[in-house]
Amino acid sequence: MILSTTELLQRYPAIEAIDAYLAKQLCESLGSQNEVLQHVFIALSEALRNGHSCLPLAPDEGLALVRCWSTEEQQGYAFPASKQLLAMLSAYAIEPDDGAPIVLHSSKLYLRRYWHYEHQVAQELLQRMQPQALSASQTQVAEQLLAQLFVPVADTEADAPIDWQAQAVRDALSRQVCVLAGGPGTGKTYTVARLLVALQAVADAPLAIAMAAPTGKAKQRLLESISHAKLQLQQQGIDATLINSIPNSAHTLHGLLGLRPNSQYVKHNQANPLNIDLLLVDEVSMVDLPMMARLLDALPSHCRLVLVGDAQQLPSVAAGSILADIPASAISYLHLSRRFDGTGGIGVLAQQVMQNLAQDSWQQLTLTHVEASPQLQLVGDDGYGQWLQDMCNQYFVPMLKADTLQQAFACLAQFRILAATRQGDKGVEGINQQVESLLSRACAKVRKDQHYQGKPVMVTKNHHGLDLYNGDIGIVWPQADGQLAVCFEHAGGMRMVNAGLLQDLEIVYAMTIHKTQGSEFGHVGLVLTPQAEPLLSSQLLYTAITRAQKRCSVCTNQTTWQRAVAHKTRRWSGLGQLLSG
Repeated sequence: MILSTTELLQRYPAIEAIDAYLAKQLCESLGSQNEVLQHVFIALSEALRNGHSCLPLAPDEGLALVRCWSTEEQQGYAFPASKQLLAMLSAYAIEPDDGAPIVLHSSKLYLRRYWHYEHQVAQELLQRMQPQALSASQTQVAEQLLAQLFVPVADTEADAPIDWQAQAVRDALSRQVCVLAGGPGTGKTYTVARLLVALQAVADAPLAIAMAAPTGKAKQRLLESISHAKLQLQQQGIDATLINSIPNSAHTLHGLLGLRPNSQYVKHNQANPLNIDLLLVDEVSMVDLPMMARLLDALPSHCRLVLVGDAQQLPSVAAGSILADIPASAISYLHLSRRFDGTGGIGVLAQQVMQNLAQDSWQQLTLTHVEASPQLQLVGDDGYGQWLQDMCNQYFVPMLKADTLQQAFACLAQFRILAATRQGDKGVEGINQQVESLLSRACAKVRKDQHYQGKPVMVTKNHHGLDLYNGDIGIVWPQADGQLAVCFEHAGGMRMVNAGLLQDLEIVYAMTIHKTQGSEFGHVGLVLTPQAEPLLSSQLLYTAITRAQKRCSVCTNQTTWQRAVAHKTRRWSGLGQLLSG
């Protein structure tokens, strides 16, 4: 007999009520009273909440990795062998064509809609990934332009280094879907701007190009990077018509598709596709599976798709890991980082973290002052308080005392504190409170829970009418009449928004690592605590470290650091298998 939700939560306090409720509904839909399947469905629901698109049931997968709701005080649920579970599930009509709310496919258990999303995305990508050979005249135009776009390496030796950026553009010209991946400083935007120019040059007619990103902040950063790249192209003497074909505007994916807040309505889909010939999507590692399915559904059949991102960064918050699931053979990788050349401390540390080298990365952080890179700093628990005071004096006090908005934003870009969690003294909320307390001693205008000139704030809710989105960061500043407003940097310059129109704001001296994806700062202070260990992974650390352009301070202890580096987040998915054939 299946257990009631109340009984489940009493027996296993670690189970989330929403998972217990969904499991009960799934059992009822199948007409099952099997307690084992009830717990399998709980595990499936939990997996979906944690970003997986399915629950693998093959031996040594899936349930072997589920924590099974154990606590320090109580042993969790013990599942039978995978073979027995698969036999139980196979007794029900849950094959792909049977219409049940769950699907068992290739030893993976899905909610039907996620199985549908995976197959839809796989089908669309496979169709669009077929090579499209250029004509002889197009090839000639492309090669002439590439010679102008990319200055050849001055090396006549046989082992001259490959210009991966030029090679990526050359490969992409014959693909309807181009996937461009690389770490920070590898020139992804530099390369993609030249790809857009090259695609326009070989096209038979002017292309209608659109650019998009998952969040408003990522959209803004894309625009800034593309604008800089267009200036570089002008300086190279590239035809103005080609440069001007690159748009000066971008969209969030929600805005592009016409998704209404808190609604399943979408303006653009297969019945009403987007009127574009080429779509560039930046920060694609942040795009979840349902959003990618909606996006592909809205593209006309002839539309080229350019996906750009860093596969080593954190996957999307919601289910899926699109970039990680795309086969390596379909991706153009940029290997050479102009920012991290492999000899500086940040670059070395990022590589060690990415390779899960826990001991080596800790040694990199604990080098003697003589050996240590000026890019890295390790702050122990006993030195944390003084470090936080020093950072406030060095970065935040000048921001509060800045004479102009430009100066304040320049100070804000210099430094940010990153944490893995929001709760606790060394979580985002606790750090922000400590910073304000320290700043109040140096600046009388700093008042807790009040706006003051120079206060950095982050929007936590989408405001489509104001073109402001969750994650956008501004600074509180007085208007001409003395009234305080929130100012945001946009491509067209500074924009003031009445503070009264923005009820969903939070202070942002410190922010979560997740919120920093797509951003960069001169100096990053990374704060990691033992309490945050369940959330820590090598991808999380890599994302945080690579936000730093010049310096990274790490505040942690050896055990917490090494456990985080050794733990690599794995997203369960069937998409990679589908795309690989």
